[in-house]
Amino acid sequence: MTNQTRTNFQRLAQQYLAPRWVVLALGGMFVTLSNLCSAYYPRIIGQTVDTIARGAATWETMLGNITAVLLLTIGSGLFMFATRKTVIVTSRKIEYELRRDFLAALERQSQRFYDRMPTGVLMAHATNDIAAVREFLGPAIMYSANTLTTFAFVLVLMLSLDPLVTACALLPLPFVALSTYRIGRRIYIASRHVQEEFSELVRHAQEAFSGIRIIRAFVREGYEESLFTTQSTHYITSNLRLARLQALFMPSMMLLVGSSQLIVLLVGGWRVAAGTMSVGSLTQFFIYIGQLIWPIAAIGWVTGIVQRSAASLDRLYAIMDEQPDLAFPMRSVQLPRSFGISCMHVSFRYVPGRPILEDVTFRLEEGMHIGIVGPIGSGKSTLVHLLARLYDPDSGTITIGNVPLQMLSMEDLRNLVRVVPQEPFLFSMTIADNIRVGNPNASDAEVLRALERAGIAEEVLRFPQQLHTVVGERGILLSGGQRQRLAIARALVGQPRILLLDDALSAVDTATERHIQAELRALHCTTIIVSHRISTIEHCDWVMVLENGRITAQGTHAEVLATSSFYRTLYDRQQLEHRLNVELPNA
Repeated sequence: MTNQTRTNFQRLAQQYLAPRWVVLALGGMFVTLSNLCSAYYPRIIGQTVDTIARGAATWETMLGNITAVLLLTIGSGLFMFATRKTVIVTSRKIEYELRRDFLAALERQSQRFYDRMPTGVLMAHATNDIAAVREFLGPAIMYSANTLTTFAFVLVLMLSLDPLVTACALLPLPFVALSTYRIGRRIYIASRHVQEEFSELVRHAQEAFSGIRIIRAFVREGYEESLFTTQSTHYITSNLRLARLQALFMPSMMLLVGSSQLIVLLVGGWRVAAGTMSVGSLTQFFIYIGQLIWPIAAIGWVTGIVQRSAASLDRLYAIMDEQPDLAFPMRSVQLPRSFGISCMHVSFRYVPGRPILEDVTFRLEEGMHIGIVGPIGSGKSTLVHLLARLYDPDSGTITIGNVPLQMLSMEDLRNLVRVVPQEPFLFSMTIADNIRVGNPNASDAEVLRALERAGIAEEVLRFPQQLHTVVGERGILLSGGQRQRLAIARALVGQPRILLLDDALSAVDTATERHIQAELRALHCTTIIVSHRISTIEHCDWVMVLENGRITAQGTHAEVLATSSFYRTLYDRQQLEHRLNVELPNA
């Protein structure tokens, strides 16, 4: 176990266990009382055997001893039940808090984190790894306390019977510690491999399920099945390797217990034959050795849990300790009085090399509409991401109403600026619930008004369940244009002051597009529209052409048409396509 792993366990104890020390102390008291009851009844059995051997047994004596053993057994069971009610229930509560904190850590991360972290890996962390840590917080702690107290009571009672036989019976114990240490290190390494293989397996499964339509469309079922089989085989191999290591514990523990029983039989039998030990005492030794079977076996089992949880804990804290690339103030240092956007000398790159954006400068007054056009890969979507502060520029400044984005809290910024991405994501919920993602407190009337502004209200009302229609996973039951318009309605229901449409009208017909633009004008919302269609942006107040990460032309539609060869070529091509579409039906 590395120093970092030990540090992580210390943090886990301080953060989650320390606040519950009273409950855990009660659990320790209950397990102590349970083992005290179970450790004492062999003494009564031994005394009963000696009484029978002397021929002094009576019904009253036997009945009293049987009652005492029964009461001690019931007491042991009740106290063990109380132990589980305290320790195990507490571990479940800590599991909830750990899962909550892990989710909070994911929510803090910036877009760069998700650019490099597959969804399937995060799913594995949130399920398998947290479950492994929970086993350490519950069963491992409980059975460790059970093992320690059992050893303590049994050892004291065995020493009180015969120190020599006790010493001989405990001779194999050093080998228990040695086996636990040596095999435990190998289990830790194997556990890390298992968790990594599981993460890769979940990642691939998640991608395959999400892209099932593409897989079927390109007849990739056989390839995906082969790849999944290969990854499953690797996962099974790693699990079998771990299982073989864990399986070494139980036989070795049983061998050591058997050795102890053999030693007790030899030495104790000799002592009984010599008259220095009673048969009842020898009987007690055998019962005590039997009571040590589970605690000794639990050493290996708990060691396996600790090693698995150590590997999982390292992975969880690696995520939870990750510092987000973007730092937001808890409260906005200053709120903008106007909602114009200024972008001054902004440059940005995702990785070292050629910048995606370079020295981009423009100013957009409040309420204006700006259209952005450019070839694929020119940086249009990246500029939208910077304006929404999903990334920070490498150089330059972006302000809203002369307030830098870095001075706004995340809540204020997200309330001011709403983004409709190229590929809208809809949740597998009703239409109304999807719209309320933009404003959880929106009434049905407000939801319907947002749908009207997005030009989809009439279609929604024609659905059998209207606003309560479930759209399916990622909105699969809707067309591309319907998904886009629902995403626009979701952004509008929150009444944003700045709206960023990243090619969000590409699947919408011209008439609906004009309706949406008119509604945006009526809202007096500062709007940036990215599009490949001239018809979408020609009515904007300002048009900007991006090529190779630089602004090559900007101005009104007429001005850019006269100065930009790219814009002119795109305009002429789309005008030709429009004329052909009109003329062909009459041909």
